[in-house]
Amino acid sequence: PGFLAMMKEVEAGNVEYLCIKDMSRMGRDYLKVGQIMEILRQRGVRLIAINDGVDSARGDDDFTPFRNIMNEYYARDTSRKIRSTFQSKGKSGKHLTGTVIYGYLWNEARDQWLVDPEAADVVKRIFAMTIDGYGPYQIASKLKSEKVLIPSAYLAQHGEGVNKNKTFKDVYGWGSSTICNILEKREYLGHTINFKTRKHFKDKKSHYVPEDEWTIFENTHEPIIDQQTFDLVQKIRG
Repeated sequence: PGFLAMMKEVEAGNVEYLCIKDMSRMGRDYLKVGQIMEILRQRGVRLIAINDGVDSARGDDDFTPFRNIMNEYYARDTSRKIRSTFQSKGKSGKHLTGTVIYGYLWNEARDQWLVDPEAADVVKRIFAMTIDGYGPYQIASKLKSEKVLIPSAYLAQHGEGVNKNKTFKDVYGWGSSTICNILEKREYLGHTINFKTRKHFKDKKSHYVPEDEWTIFENTHEPIIDQQTFDLVQKIRG
């Protein structure tokens, strides 16, 4: 959002010069960076990249395309090395992240998932209610009315999860998507599932990968849901 706002100011002719730390701050895709450079040139915006010693007022931008290519190569190479490390860890059956899912907590060594009885009972109940004919919205409404903490808030209360430092607007705000997410997790069968997502070196965002590319290690921790119950729920949900 900040970058787009800046470019709007450039397009409007409200920017005289742009000072950045280095050219990699402009982006990792050298073609897109080239397009941005052209816009800056057309608008008469002076570009200064401190660490790279680039100053368009001196004509330094002649070398910039080559520097951008090297930045992209470096980002791609770094991403490949990190991915290789994760591949090695993931193929050994270890969890790739330091977070647990709702229903489990880490052991003291943080190398094994242990069943958390309180949350596990809620997970079992969600599966049971689905079998009894309740839909995700109905289940979510029921849990909300009973003031059951949502998974992220519950984990945060135990110092776990990616939202442990977050202030929640509604700690009981269960939604249909949360219920569906729980019903789809094979981890509740006692399995470790790695490589469900992949990060791209350019946008740093996680992208879901096809299920046939997942790596599944069975019986790595105590199950909360048995296979028969899990399969029945998947059949009910179609």
